Amino acid sequence: MKVSEIMTKDLTAVEKDIPVRELIFILNNAEMPNVPVVDEDGILTGFISEKDLIRAALPGYFEMLHSTSFIPDMNQLSRKLTQIADEPIERFIQTAVMSVSEDDDDLQAADLIIRKGVKNVPVVDADGRLVGRVRRIDLLRHFL
Repeated sequence: MKVSEIMTKDLTAVEKDIPVRELIFILNNAEMPNVPVVDEDGILTGFISEKDLIRAALPGYFEMLHSTSFIPDMNQLSRKLTQIADEPIERFIQTAVMSVSEDDDDLQAADLIIRKGVKNVPVVDADGRLVGRVRRIDLLRHFL
């Protein structure tokens, strides 16, 4: 089956010049852990997630979580996020973004999601424009 038949036609996306504060608002209201980044023509150029923002605010935070002696300081996270809140997200975007084409096979999307351990994969048309996304739940629903 083609990706176009199982994908969610959610075009929630952001451009690279929006501030971190606005991105957090969008992620919260859309109830999404991540969002594609597109240019003014809707072409997929990157991806950004909640995890990317935490990494930007506290480099090394996820590595420290594996230490039994590490106790997170949420005040530090708050201070750092406040410092970068008005910066454009461009500095924190993942540009090596994976995607699938709407004409790709459903197993290609499943392979990426499982192998890379991601929650969803952007779907692009032949010109690289964002047309939707395949989420883990889309795959579960489809394969059931």
